[in-house]
Amino acid sequence: MRPVVVLLGLCGFSTAQAGGFGLILNGGVHTESVRYYSSYDYNTQSGEPVPFETQDEYAQYEMTQTLSNMGAGLELVLGDRDDRVVGSFRIYLMRDAAQQDPRDSATIQPEHVVSDIRERNRDVGMGMVGLTWGFIGRPSGFMAGLSAYVGSGFLTWDEDGGPLAHTEFLSFQIGPAAMYRIGRAFQLNADVSYQGRFRKGFSHGVTGTLGMRYMFD
Repeated sequence: MRPVVVLLGLCGFSTAQAGGFGLILNGGVHTESVRYYSSYDYNTQSGEPVPFETQDEYAQYEMTQTLSNMGAGLELVLGDRDDRVVGSFRIYLMRDAAQQDPRDSATIQPEHVVSDIRERNRDVGMGMVGLTWGFIGRPSGFMAGLSAYVGSGFLTWDEDGGPLAHTEFLSFQIGPAAMYRIGRAFQLNADVSYQGRFRKGFSHGVTGTLGMRYMFD
């Protein structure tokens, strides 16, 4: 029941006074589905591609690309410095790399590819709430355990600052975590997690987070 109590407190249902705040850096990779079209018909009896008469006839193809991402932001922590289970809320800015030109790896001839990819980096405002459970080691020194978070990319815009419509997504992550107490109040924390995203389908990735917390009673 303790993880449930901590999570409820993090959401505002508790009057706990212990907690902390910190800075985080993260980075990783994730997959994105990229669609493109062929202006030529490859399903011909002769085996030679023949141009379509209209754009409505273009054949659709799909590929999965692995793109990098990185970010930085703030973390709010609920829990005592001597607790093994703490809740946290992370809010940060993450940058997704631009999508790659399908012509470089398409299954059709590059000159027949018609695509509308995201050519610029995408900035994403992320909000994640979760728990960290340290079950190996001591809170006063080194601890290892698990962390799990759920949230969303609630705001997206391109590299020039323009908003992108309807590109927000749900996100969740889970993986091993480690914490190391420095003195009485500071704590170095790190985790490496599987990160899933959902928007019209699932994408997968791996993300690592490194942070420094200041804990107070």
